[in-house]
Amino acid sequence: MNESQPSAGVAGDGYSIGEIINILRNQLGLVIAIVAATVVAALVVALISKPVFRAEVVVMDVRERGGINAGSIGGQLGGLAALAGVNIGSAGFPREASAVLKSRTLANHFIEREALLPLLFEGQSKNATLWFAVERLRKDVLSIVEEPRTGLITVTVDWRNPVEAARWANSFVAMADDMLRRRAIEDHERNIRYVNEQISQTDALEVRGVLFKIIEDESKNLMLARSRRDYAFFVVDPAVVPENRIAPRRTLIVGLGLALGVLLGTLTAFARDFVSGGRFRHRR
Repeated sequence: MNESQPSAGVAGDGYSIGEIINILRNQLGLVIAIVAATVVAALVVALISKPVFRAEVVVMDVRERGGINAGSIGGQLGGLAALAGVNIGSAGFPREASAVLKSRTLANHFIEREALLPLLFEGQSKNATLWFAVERLRKDVLSIVEEPRTGLITVTVDWRNPVEAARWANSFVAMADDMLRRRAIEDHERNIRYVNEQISQTDALEVRGVLFKIIEDESKNLMLARSRRDYAFFVVDPAVVPENRIAPRRTLIVGLGLALGVLLGTLTAFARDFVSGGRFRHRR
């Protein structure tokens, strides 16, 4: 008899349905123990994992909404104002507003004002600096998505405390709005001071008339910057306290634990049968 033939058959053939059933039946206790262990482990992970809640605030640039009418002023007097050394109008305002919202400077100020450093590095001391805090805030907590077609911007905060998540989302937008407001006030006040200096240095009536018009328009813009509730961002939909968590997805975790347990149990049963020589004993 050619003894190499069975070996080749063993190497090349797979398990039959009957063999699989027999192996699993013989190792049923082991398989059940492994499945139970992985399900329990998955359940523990699902229960001890900190819940994460998502709060979203939807805003729109005020310029996109038509809330600031500096464009017409810039079109009428922009050339003469540029000659006078004054920058009026806000042609790039929407892009500036969006850039400030996404800026590292705003994230820095927000972390400092809300005292987020110990919260972002709770239980950790390594890399607990403002620079790393900004990185963690942007990566794990805060996201900003802009929709060019509609002009809507969604600011999302994912955090384990739902009340804090909603408050931070609203506060972050309010802080960006306030930063742009303060910049605008400083610009308009500086422009007014500068134009007043130019008026005192010229006697040409036509030039003085243009400069007075610039002061009038800058004063209007200054008044808007100081009085408007939503200077740069109009809040379309403020963040509210979320009631449903987005993580952990406990049912999914337990389901994956069950699937992993069945897989590990089956592989262990086959490995144990193989090591004990069960298959070769049956084949021979």
